[in-house]
Amino acid sequence: MSRHEVNFGRLALLLLPTFWRRPLLAALARAATRPAGDLHARFTGFRREVDRRLSRDGQACYLRAALNDRFDPVERRIRLSEPGVVAPAVFLHERGEERSLLLAGRGGDAVTVVNRRGFGGINGVDFWVNVPLELAGETARIRAVAATYKLASKRFSINYISS
Repeated sequence: MSRHEVNFGRLALLLLPTFWRRPLLAALARAATRPAGDLHARFTGFRREVDRRLSRDGQACYLRAALNDRFDPVERRIRLSEPGVVAPAVFLHERGEERSLLLAGRGGDAVTVVNRRGFGGINGVDFWVNVPLELAGETARIRAVAATYKLASKRFSINYISS
């Protein structure tokens, strides 16, 4: 048992004098320590979450695992790729939103981007987060998780792919 594991109900019962250890007083002691137990459970959950966050660094495998654990735990379809490594495709950039949509390409070896300024290459992006189209409503949360686990010097773009 580690130093952070405390059973407050049992501790309250053990701190009662032996001649007071009756069912009614034991229940009263457990009821009195219940808020402390709930607060301790929240603390241990927070501590576990912080330990999990600190155990991951800026490696791509940890970022991909964090995104898949949070948003696609069953099929694990979220992938990371470098610009130009993905199969030939066309990205359409939506004007009102900060996202691009991946369309199937017809061939060739280059990725073409159609943005509001016209055709152009992908500049200013170090890696892509390729997300299934079904998760299009989770853009802000995906961006927040990716920003948490990426290296500070890296820039990314979220691309939606049809699965």
